[in-house]
Amino acid sequence: MNKNKILLVDDELNLRETISELLRYQNYDVKTANNGQEALDILEYWQPDLILCDIMMPVMDGNALHEIIKDIPSLNTIPFIFLTAKKENDLMRKCLLEGADDYVAKPFKIIELTSIIESKLARFEKIKNSYSNLYLGKEKVFLHEINTPINGILGPIELLIENQEKLEKKEISAFYEAIKISGKRLNRTMQNLILYENLKNNSIEFNDNFSSEILNAFLKTKEKIFKIYEDQEKRITFEIDKAMIKISEEHLQYIFFELIDNALKFSSNNKVIIVSGEQFNNEYYELVIRDFGIGFSEQELNKIGAAQQFNREEREQQGLGLGLFLSKIIIKKSNGVFTIVSKENEGTTINLFLPLSTKEPLLFSENIKYNKSIQSQII
Repeated sequence: MNKNKILLVDDELNLRETISELLRYQNYDVKTANNGQEALDILEYWQPDLILCDIMMPVMDGNALHEIIKDIPSLNTIPFIFLTAKKENDLMRKCLLEGADDYVAKPFKIIELTSIIESKLARFEKIKNSYSNLYLGKEKVFLHEINTPINGILGPIELLIENQEKLEKKEISAFYEAIKISGKRLNRTMQNLILYENLKNNSIEFNDNFSSEILNAFLKTKEKIFKIYEDQEKRITFEIDKAMIKISEEHLQYIFFELIDNALKFSSNNKVIIVSGEQFNNEYYELVIRDFGIGFSEQELNKIGAAQQFNREEREQQGLGLGLFLSKIIIKKSNGVFTIVSKENEGTTINLFLPLSTKEPLLFSENIKYNKSIQSQII
């Protein structure tokens, strides 16, 4: 039987050596790092089954390491447990909300630590087995998208059970709020997976009889978005001409939600999101969503890729985010066109060409707005 591999990251030499030896005695394969940067160097050639990480360290602290790992697809599903001498509940909540699997306060007994390690490894293995049959084309679903909200539910629940007599009312309310947020995220992920399966299996009807008013769909979506982003309403400016679009209102609202949600998430609170729409020609309506956020690098745009076939789209979806990927499929199946133009640190513009009442396909011409000065992909 293969040993479970653990990466231990802590700048205290004596503690690091003591914990690593005790874990090796428990039959774990252990590597150690002095700080977050050393840990990243190790992760380039060695992938552990679990990471134990101190928070306060020189060069790169535990929070910074966790943030980087969350953005690396090959690493972001690895169970991550923080070790810290700090006992503030605010820090504990922050770690859990950011997707950490658990939090252990120093000093601790080795039996306590190994019990938590065994529990997290067993839970992660169960999650992997439960979702092993979920595929997007030839690529497995990012377990990260399922594992992170599950951690955000189970972690606070475990802390509530263990500390219910010690926590103040406002602290309990904060944990409940964290559980609710994670539950909503998990529900959205599962709904997207169901939508994907229905699209892949051609279980959803796309025909010429659909007719939805685009401004009305946008306004309904806007209300839903501001229930999530309560303080962000002033960030969205819009000028949308009325028109009847050959897409169901349910799908129009879905597209609006996913694209605006991405724009809000990937730009700072003081940056505006511009949404505009007008009839492009007698056949198509042009919808533009522009943000001034972090943008995509050339490498990231290549991951999004100009997909001409459905199978290739399945392979490329991981660079997009599932909601954006599904929006692209819906638009394509509705005989529309999706284009994205982006420049790192300057922002992203998404142009959609949505069918009006014609069955003729859109032929690209010089009339399509295209900024050649920055990176561009046509999807």
